[in-house]
Amino acid sequence: MPTQHLETDYLILGAGAMSMGFADVILTEDPTAQIVMVDRHANPGGHWNDAYPFVRLHQPAVYYGLVSTDLGQGGEDLSSGADLLAYYRDAMDRFVRTGRVRFLPMSEYQGDGRIVSTLSPDRVTTVTARRRIVDGTYNQVKVPSVCPPRYEVAPDVTVIPPNDLTQIRQPWERYVIVGAGKTGIDSILFLLDNGVDPDRIQWIMPNDAWLLDRAYMQPGIVLDTVVAMQQSIVDSSTIDDAFLQLERQQIVFRLDPGSLPAKWRCATVDRREFAGLCRVKDVVRMGRVQRIGDGEMQLDGGTVSVPSDTLFVDCSANGLVKIDPRPLYSEGRVTLQPVFMCQQTFSAALIAHLELLDMSDDRRNRICAPVPHPELVEDLPRALVVTSRNMLNCTRHMALWLRRCRLYLGHHAPPHRYLLSSAKLALMQRRAVASMDRFGRSAAVEPVDQREPVGAGV
Repeated sequence: MPTQHLETDYLILGAGAMSMGFADVILTEDPTAQIVMVDRHANPGGHWNDAYPFVRLHQPAVYYGLVSTDLGQGGEDLSSGADLLAYYRDAMDRFVRTGRVRFLPMSEYQGDGRIVSTLSPDRVTTVTARRRIVDGTYNQVKVPSVCPPRYEVAPDVTVIPPNDLTQIRQPWERYVIVGAGKTGIDSILFLLDNGVDPDRIQWIMPNDAWLLDRAYMQPGIVLDTVVAMQQSIVDSSTIDDAFLQLERQQIVFRLDPGSLPAKWRCATVDRREFAGLCRVKDVVRMGRVQRIGDGEMQLDGGTVSVPSDTLFVDCSANGLVKIDPRPLYSEGRVTLQPVFMCQQTFSAALIAHLELLDMSDDRRNRICAPVPHPELVEDLPRALVVTSRNMLNCTRHMALWLRRCRLYLGHHAPPHRYLLSSAKLALMQRRAVASMDRFGRSAAVEPVDQREPVGAGV
């Protein structure tokens, strides 16, 4: 089969949520731009193709998806995985119908513009990108269904990914959830919602994490939450003090009131879900699982006996890992990364808009810096400070676009609250950087350029 050659403006690696968000803005704001997108999946949507059937968004749908297209019913709606796959499939179909997008599914990018089909290795496409190669795969989103357990499993032990929970046809005496992240939380809630007695559930929790109350992420008030989180950094002498202040305001939860969590990963639950999690009393805090077999689990901190009739649900994959940031813009390349804490799709849209502004890459990189997905409580100060700095810089350079972007947390706030929150963040910025240094996490964050008033043009 002869090699096909394509020329385009942007070659986008991956067709996941961030890649689709970038492409959406480019197509909307530059009517001449052409795009080739390549993905190993058969359909767009990235990790949503591999997620468990009962997965839902953890934050309101008004902040997720594409700038051009509403998602869900608005308000507190949490779209399902099936909804998201249909949403991105419809979006890709629209992209292709413009005649300016080529989608190459079931394909792998091998570098140097070479793309090979995963079904037919002699089907090769080479692509020349006139403007940029856009890497939408750098964040390495992983889900349990495509990641084998990271521990040894004896042959007579049944371990399933959460995807298989919906296929259970007979009850088990014991359900052991391995992993304390959002996938583990969702799996426990699925069992409880389907009538499993909490006494039959055991939760392997290598590390406790602070959980964010979804009530404080709702449209119209979420910027107030960001201000409160920034204020907690400014007011506190230690990072634990900052989280305890947020706990007193009921913005965050912890499952064990007797210990201080070491993790912060933006996991979001509502009060009903939190109450359900608290019903599970058999929580094993002995580190990570090393081996399962012979009627026991071997963990970092010791051994736990388990009944023979036990189903293990592996939720140990690290969905969003904390990775070292790279420059967003470099010669011939864009590397998609969050620029607002835990707001990936908005970040991709903003990066695309910034790409189309007439300025140098150095200037683009000064306006926005990556905000790696937080992992530990110590990551919160830097994530907040850089998020605030990016927000204030973008308010200077693209205030009207920012205010109109439906994915932006501030889009849904009344104008007076939006301006007030922006002003508060600007006033706190230097103190927040100083607090970060006091916590021992110097971040070398550039100061906000104050030559124009914050909120100008809103």
